[in-house]
Amino acid sequence: MSQVHEPKPHEGTDRTSEASPSSINSDAEKRDKPQEQSTPAQVPPPNGGPRAWLVVFGGWCCYLSSYGWLSSIGVFQTYYEQTLLSSYSSSTIAWILSVQVFILNGMAPVNGKIFDNYGAGALITIGTFLHIFGIMMISLSTQYYQLFLAQSVCSGIGAAMLFHGATNAVSTWFSSSRGLALGLASSGASIGGVIMPIMFHRLVQNIGFGWTMRAIAFMLLGLQTIALLSVRSYVSHVPKPVILKDFLRPFRETPYLFNAIGCFFTMWGILIPFNYIALSGESAGLSPDLALYLIPILNGASLFGRVFPPWIGDHVGRFNTAILSVTIGAILVLALWIPSPLSSSSAPTIVFAALYGLPLGCFAAILPALVGQITVDMRTIGVRLGSTFFVTAWAGLTGQPIAGALVQRGAGRGDMEFVYLKVFCGVTISIGAGFLAAARPRKSTALLLATSFVLAVRRCDFEEKGDWEAEVAKYLITLYFDILDMEKN
Repeated sequence: MSQVHEPKPHEGTDRTSEASPSSINSDAEKRDKPQEQSTPAQVPPPNGGPRAWLVVFGGWCCYLSSYGWLSSIGVFQTYYEQTLLSSYSSSTIAWILSVQVFILNGMAPVNGKIFDNYGAGALITIGTFLHIFGIMMISLSTQYYQLFLAQSVCSGIGAAMLFHGATNAVSTWFSSSRGLALGLASSGASIGGVIMPIMFHRLVQNIGFGWTMRAIAFMLLGLQTIALLSVRSYVSHVPKPVILKDFLRPFRETPYLFNAIGCFFTMWGILIPFNYIALSGESAGLSPDLALYLIPILNGASLFGRVFPPWIGDHVGRFNTAILSVTIGAILVLALWIPSPLSSSSAPTIVFAALYGLPLGCFAAILPALVGQITVDMRTIGVRLGSTFFVTAWAGLTGQPIAGALVQRGAGRGDMEFVYLKVFCGVTISIGAGFLAAARPRKSTALLLATSFVLAVRRCDFEEKGDWEAEVAKYLITLYFDILDMEKN
């Protein structure tokens, strides 16, 4: 039995004549959209496992080296005013530290784009070199401009690369447990904020400023060796051109915009105690040694704020947790820190330092999780986090100098010398809490509406209603719990 062979394309058949218009259009669309072909598919994160938690540990080392270093700026403000830069005003010295805060946050768009294109490796490697080199140069500095270039610029850029590289990398490995993972990683900042001020205070009296800085640099170098070997991104990265619209596009989303504004106002005030709690403690009558220990107390308390509230936020809502924590921080400033100098005891100031660390740590740890919650495609997390941190960078740049100017304005008021600074701190944090409340995802509004429906339905007697009304009531109750589950996620 003979077989009939159909002609193959390479045997002379004209494929153009056989191609349908739809296939031609499909081929044209594929040629017009090469980027979609080269973009890797989004893979769900593992949400755990040894490799994921190893990245968290590496991120912990990066947080200790970067944000933990930043959390120790209060000891430098005090030391510079009393020794190296005693001829400069408090506001002028604050620029060294505020520019460092600005760079840490302001480098976020650049670092975010580098992360989205190449992953965390380049950021951690270059950041380690710049940060350690900058601290080494601080040990040789004696002039204002030298300290500014070494601490604000060189060390600041390096610390920013470490901070954003670790934050973005950890975010890619988790979704439902992202708050807990980021909280555990950011707890390194609290540990660093406890260790380095005490280390500085003890060593500078025995071996001098230069060798104290070198000792800190060698300690951080050991930690960064661990980070270099462990911090990796979970998702695949494809280099793409830098497009300014990528950084501006998220602001079209109302929740993202309100979240960025809320983070700006919160950051404007929430870091002020880092820089001035020791000085205000001395002004309130604390001994210099005890006043310097207020910074480690604050950072030690922030350890609990960085770990437990974000973990709770994974279950009850991250925005809910952030709003509550920031509100508590504002209340502590306005109700406890302001009147603390009027007390004859040092207890109110110490209690404030211990309690304030909780909302401070929570906000610092949960901020990336807030952006992650309103991000659909985690391959863009670097750019979206970068844009948010860039907004908060301007708060960090201007907050400390404004605080220094307010201290000068309050000079001569005795125990209430720092009252203007504290009012500014409390009010800006309160405004930030309001914008964060406005930024809560839309489903929160639906939750409130559903709650109102349920409360209204529960007032009715189902037995006196028709069958269809009872079914509607039951449906509303089911809807309420469905939305509640969405809110927790």
